[in-house]
Amino acid sequence: MSWRNEESSLNSGSIRIYKKVNNSKYHNMKKPILILMMLMLFSVCAFAQKQIDQTFDASAVKNIDLFFKYPELVKIKVWDKNEVNIKGQVEIHNGEFDDDFELTSKVSGGKLIIESNIKNIDNYKSYQVYTDKDEDGESRSVTISKSGTTITTGKSGRYTNGINISIVLEVTVPRSMAVVLDARYGLVEVLQSPKQLDVEARYGGVDVKVDETESLDLEASTQWGQIFSNLETKVKIDGDEGLGKWMKAHASIKSGGQRLKVESQYGHVYLRKN
Repeated sequence: MSWRNEESSLNSGSIRIYKKVNNSKYHNMKKPILILMMLMLFSVCAFAQKQIDQTFDASAVKNIDLFFKYPELVKIKVWDKNEVNIKGQVEIHNGEFDDDFELTSKVSGGKLIIESNIKNIDNYKSYQVYTDKDEDGESRSVTISKSGTTITTGKSGRYTNGINISIVLEVTVPRSMAVVLDARYGLVEVLQSPKQLDVEARYGGVDVKVDETESLDLEASTQWGQIFSNLETKVKIDGDEGLGKWMKAHASIKSGGQRLKVESQYGHVYLRKN
């Protein structure tokens, strides 16, 4: 499956409209033994991952701040409970250091603050990892640097200092809360939005599903990436399309009600109709 992009002018800027294009020409000619091997490989990989499932009480607060540095993907959803639930999978150095990942929380100034951390991260530079690519030719891991320490990857076929980290989190927050989500290196996927949501994904980008049957005031911005949309709602583009200049998009759906603001300095922003 791939995307076909069409570009049309909107005010002083432009926005790209993408459509799905099915390029698959495979037929059901896979041998049963190959399918079995793939299922076995998937089972082994899933078994090696540490499973995360933690719940945090939000009944005494009005705001929630989430700070996640290292997950490569953070999905956000809503529910009607006064709790924050975080589920996910963690794999660090093929499972050897999975327990170094932790979630901590505190309540301060009427806010519930939840942070992720990787203990002993500065010790990882003494390890070496052989990096390869997946079937699409893309590296399976993200590159993380901290204070001169490089975690994961290099080019295919190279040993590099550091280790492989794969962390995927699904975060469910109260529907009525104001939420701030800072995901430094990973991609943020907004599946559902609470009453107020501010997302900053500095390096990884943001992918937003928008329900155009509900009222929403939407803002999106990027400095080095692009903004893509297939919304039926008119999207106003401001800013400068020049390299390294901030581009901003705004859409008001049914006079707004909920507020969603997303920003990625280096990544792309995708606005998809639900």
